[in-house]
Amino acid sequence: MKKAIALFGVLGVVGCFLPLIGGISMFDLRHLEALPVYLLLAAFAAPMIAGLADKTAIASIIGTIGFGYVLYKFGFDTLDLVLEAGIGGKMMAVAAVGGFASSLIGFAEKKA
Repeated sequence: MKKAIALFGVLGVVGCFLPLIGGISMFDLRHLEALPVYLLLAAFAAPMIAGLADKTAIASIIGTIGFGYVLYKFGFDTLDLVLEAGIGGKMMAVAAVGGFASSLIGFAEKKA
């Protein structure tokens, strides 16, 4: 499950650099307000790096925190991102929902 968490993290990071709405990416919005954009990037990058670790429990904890933060920030607009946004918004929304689900399933994985 840790590889799935890393994959959804990569999907979210790449989605931050692709067009969100009208050819403007999330990373381009850093000129307006930098802190929320960098926090969003960190919320996707932390599970990506943690998914490459040896333990699934660590990846699940960091993934739940990171993807949960993204879902909290997007709120109910996550569905609008999937339906109406550009490719970057779609990738970020799918990464947030799929990564959060993968992180929760990672808690149920049998410890070897």
